[in-house]
Amino acid sequence: MGKTTKTTNTTDTKRKQTGKKSLTELAEHWKQLERKTAEQRKEAEAYYENILMEPIVETFIQNNRPQVTEPVECLILSVGTSYEPLVLDIMLLEPKRVLFLYTEVSERYLAKVVDYCGLDAAGYEKSIIHETEPLDIYREIKRAYLKWKKPEKIYIDFTGGTKAMSAAAAMAGAMIGVQLLYVGCTEYLVDFRKPNPGTERMFWIDNPLEVFGDIEIEKALTLFGEYNYAGAGERLLTLKEEIPDPAIRQEMNFAYLLAKSYEAWDALDFSEAYEYMRQLNREIRRDRRTHRQFLLMDYAEHLCAQEEVLGRLVQIPELIAAKKQMEVLTDRQYIIPLMFTMYTNACVREVQEKYDMATLLLYRLLEMIEQRRLAVYGLYVSRMDYKNIRYNFEQRPDLEGQSPEDCFSQLKNDINDIKKALYGRVGNGYLPEQVSLLEGFVILQALGDPISRMENGRHVDKLKRIRSMVYLRNNSIFAHGLGPVGKTNFEKFKKFAEEIFRELCVIEDVNFAAEKRIMEWVNPMDSEYYSRTEA
Repeated sequence: MGKTTKTTNTTDTKRKQTGKKSLTELAEHWKQLERKTAEQRKEAEAYYENILMEPIVETFIQNNRPQVTEPVECLILSVGTSYEPLVLDIMLLEPKRVLFLYTEVSERYLAKVVDYCGLDAAGYEKSIIHETEPLDIYREIKRAYLKWKKPEKIYIDFTGGTKAMSAAAAMAGAMIGVQLLYVGCTEYLVDFRKPNPGTERMFWIDNPLEVFGDIEIEKALTLFGEYNYAGAGERLLTLKEEIPDPAIRQEMNFAYLLAKSYEAWDALDFSEAYEYMRQLNREIRRDRRTHRQFLLMDYAEHLCAQEEVLGRLVQIPELIAAKKQMEVLTDRQYIIPLMFTMYTNACVREVQEKYDMATLLLYRLLEMIEQRRLAVYGLYVSRMDYKNIRYNFEQRPDLEGQSPEDCFSQLKNDINDIKKALYGRVGNGYLPEQVSLLEGFVILQALGDPISRMENGRHVDKLKRIRSMVYLRNNSIFAHGLGPVGKTNFEKFKKFAEEIFRELCVIEDVNFAAEKRIMEWVNPMDSEYYSRTEA
């Protein structure tokens, strides 16, 4: 901190006259001074400034030095109508950089501080502010923070500040590393409108996140209920580093890892989702030995089940890259979790009232169901090999014993008959190499697959329902239409898609309710230990 040598002949003379008197003796003399006239009041103020201030500063430094545990790089002070607290601040902390925030009214007191502390022009900065505007003050704090190259900690003294200054300091504390402090006293002399000399104290204010941390935690975790995992992760990234309580910091780290995993899972980035979930479960297992009531500990089993699901999903991209799509479709450990991911994502979009996206995801679920069932017969929708179909003769006993050519010929005739019943015409009778959703279900019905049949024997009615759902989806703005899907139409589509999905689970011997439960994304606010974290 740059300082100039301060010399005042009058002050030196008066200090010699006082000799070795104690601060208490000097203070008592100051209190006894007459103050009836303006001239007497002026002399009493001069005595305080020239005689008392030096021992007050010395005593203040002696009493408060143990609290200063680190070098102070940057100090921001609000200048009020009393210069003494700012002098005490600067003399105790000896900051390398100082920023004064002053108003038109308080500017003259700023000059006193600079003079008493012997600050040279390079040792401080000053900015004029509007004392009633917190954002104006906050902008100045932010400007200094950036200009000073984002120091790890800024000290802010709002002793001389207004309520607006306090609010701005709290805002800054929520965003950057800030130590709030103010100069107070243990005994105030009302008649003299000053602290009793020697009772001045430095008060260190808790990190704003320690005072308002529960509010910030609630704001972050509330975003889980909105499925805004990106927003939750962003807030938790700060909380897990800045919350003073180390136990709560770790709990916020749990929530952060969960948010990042779900954010990636929601975006179908299975690899990143798996890594975050694996790290979360590893840390929960580690800390559970000594802290069994941390946030999310009661969901440990559920989260491990989700890690297992992601462990299977993470293998799918590698299989696709190796052109092993049929392996994905024929192996239930891959395709079933993938279907439930589509279903869960669609339900999330429904809650967010994004019905077009939810419809698109459910349509993709229906395609996966079609692909899975065709794969059972050795058929792949993008490259249909009708000559090598693996027929199920329990479903089509009439084909048993026939040659592959005769089986195909009969299948083709059955497909054309179904199309005639569905469309009222056959068309060219050609079986395409790549099949659509409806075309796939027509083929499944011809193969006798239960997913495409109805108990009452009116199997074509199911195809007609699929056709109407395809039409609904095609009118979505995300498909071929120009308008959005409304809530009513979406609910119709969801009811049908879920019905087909449940039928598939029965056919595949999958427990729909159990799988759905595993896929439910956890909200930390539902943890029985959330109330402890909040406290």
